[in-house]
Amino acid sequence: MRAVVGRNRATAAMLVAALLLAACGQPASSLKQPSWPAPSDPMALTTQAGLEATQSEHLNTHTHAHLDVRVDGETVVVPASIGVDIKAPTGITKTKTLDGTATEYYVTLCFAPCLSPLHTHDPSGLIHTESVKDNQEPYTLGQFFTEWGVPLDDQCVGEFCKSDTSIAVYLDGKKYDGNPAEIKLKSHLEIAIIVGEPPNIIPDSWEFGPDP
Repeated sequence: MRAVVGRNRATAAMLVAALLLAACGQPASSLKQPSWPAPSDPMALTTQAGLEATQSEHLNTHTHAHLDVRVDGETVVVPASIGVDIKAPTGITKTKTLDGTATEYYVTLCFAPCLSPLHTHDPSGLIHTESVKDNQEPYTLGQFFTEWGVPLDDQCVGEFCKSDTSIAVYLDGKKYDGNPAEIKLKSHLEIAIIVGEPPNIIPDSWEFGPDP
């Protein structure tokens, strides 16, 4: 009887070891890529972000920051026209990007407010501050995400939360441990939000060119 018990224990141990080896050989489950398009109610979200829309572009303060979002190493597109009412009956011009793969939107003069001072023109991740105020204090990344319609706080980015997966934020390539919603969109700041498995290279700069 003892021999039978011993054999059963040995068999069970072998089964456990085999299961553990099989588990180790399985790739980590990948995250579902999010769908975060430009919202359909940009002017309402502009108000929600505490910003005041205008009827045309104003460059009294004109600065750029850049945002990269990666989920399991894959790029999440920051869409064109965040903060732009592309359904306005007049005052919106649209053209193709230089590579011809996407549309970019600009404002001439609308009949009603159609442009947030914080917005995107194209899907490059470039965030524009174009304010009627001189020396406008930088807006925050939280305000931008409010305009995007994507939740952002110290625990979650959209549907991804630290309780379920890793989330890291980098500013000019340096790890940032504060609340990302409080990041000020200073001129020429490169922001990288990394969810899940990181890419091989963390973005740490952007070619802003001669623009402010």
